[in-house]
Amino acid sequence: MSTFMPPPYAPEIIRDGSHLFIALPPQGQVVNLPPVCVKCGQPATGKPVVKTYSWHHPGFYLLILIALLIYVIVALIVRKTVRVGVYLCPQHAQRRSLWLTLAWVLPLVGIVDGFVLPQVGVDTGWTVLLSIALVLSGLVIWAVAGYPIRARSIDAFRAEFSGFCESFLEQFPINTRF
Repeated sequence: MSTFMPPPYAPEIIRDGSHLFIALPPQGQVVNLPPVCVKCGQPATGKPVVKTYSWHHPGFYLLILIALLIYVIVALIVRKTVRVGVYLCPQHAQRRSLWLTLAWVLPLVGIVDGFVLPQVGVDTGWTVLLSIALVLSGLVIWAVAGYPIRARSIDAFRAEFSGFCESFLEQFPINTRF
């Protein structure tokens, strides 16, 4: 007995300047971009980096001023998401891997420093400051390097992304609808 497999989703992708607009797929499906590095336009090898991109209107950040927990709850409710598979050439994949490794190592060093530095006579204030700086640095690096492209907006019908090189963008039709 055979099972039904839906065909892979082939989205409509349109270019507008340095941004790409991708028609949203059915819920749960991944949009795979062409197997070309999004950073340099060279042929990509290997599997795509599949990430879930989320977006909500920037005005919701004002809720942080009221309470962080309220912002988190509201952001989780109103966000729009799409899963996109992005290809990278071996050079950019290695660079991304290096940055992600650094994003894991820095917080670990920061946590270990919190225990080791006081034992060697470093002032507690400096120890806390260094530990917090290393943990935050790792989180920022992870946030930047973890996602090869950036979601600029996502609505009910399409998603807008940036972060592509010009040679990658040239393979898509230019938007003439606006």
